[in-house]
Amino acid sequence: MKEKDTLGIIKQALDDEISSLVYFRENLDPSVKNCIDLILNSKGKVIVTGVGKSGDIAKKISHTLSSTGTSAYFLHPTDASHGDSGIVGPDDVVLAIGKSGESEELNYILPTLRKIGAKIVGITANSKSKLAELSDVVIITPVLKEACPLDLAPTSSTTIALVLGDAIAVALMELKEFKADDFALYHPAGRLGKRLSLYLSDVMRKGERNASIPVNANLEVILKEITEKGIGATGVVDENFKLVGLITDFDIRKYLTKHTLSPSVTAKEMMNPNPNHYLPNEKAYDVLINMEGRERPISVAPVVDENGIFVGMISLHDLLQKGL
Repeated sequence: MKEKDTLGIIKQALDDEISSLVYFRENLDPSVKNCIDLILNSKGKVIVTGVGKSGDIAKKISHTLSSTGTSAYFLHPTDASHGDSGIVGPDDVVLAIGKSGESEELNYILPTLRKIGAKIVGITANSKSKLAELSDVVIITPVLKEACPLDLAPTSSTTIALVLGDAIAVALMELKEFKADDFALYHPAGRLGKRLSLYLSDVMRKGERNASIPVNANLEVILKEITEKGIGATGVVDENFKLVGLITDFDIRKYLTKHTLSPSVTAKEMMNPNPNHYLPNEKAYDVLINMEGRERPISVAPVVDENGIFVGMISLHDLLQKGL
């Protein structure tokens, strides 16, 4: 048996899919704009449906739309035939995906969805198909060649449908002026969501966990506060609780290199009077980058409000623990 070039086969499959994508882009059906207009003008949601491999693509498209500001759901045609079509409303837009456009399960439910009042957008490579006939808007997705050597298994065709779905989602994002803060609202748990949605006020040590001492505190009070709060530093405040300085382990060691340590030394003598500080409404990830990216990185910093009131302390360790 002749040895085959595995990498060559993979590269050919990639080339076939890339060339099909380029062909699709160069022959992009202008009806995609009608699809976008339907969704933008709709007061309902987007229902994405398909069977087999097209169904898998439909699921992904629905998830992408939902996470980027367009309410969308995946509806399996078989489930729709057994009651789940009740999820569809008269103001909805249905994206029905099928390369041949002749899948019986898919086409069977479309007349019912139209009777409900939903608009149908058919996404198919076959302009003369039953799917095209049953659709209010038809987007033709020509396939130059499936990557399958038999030109049978859905490969290039499913890639084209997936990319088209992504492009529709991106267009809707831009036209709706969907912002990073909106994205964070829908992605609160993952690392990306945390970077977009976590603020210092969510992460900083505050209240009883916040280390603070008066400006006239002696050495015993300083060391006790730093030790008990376990953050390696303490803020120094005046009688109005405004921040006037910061004492870290480093500041104590620095003081010792120039002075003899005396129990009567005060916080004012030992503190850094101009510490780097942040505001509670700053994004935690931005502060993490700033703390690490300085010429001399810092591991702890005070947080003050717009009036200079000391409201919390943030540490590099706390930020990293949040998975940023």
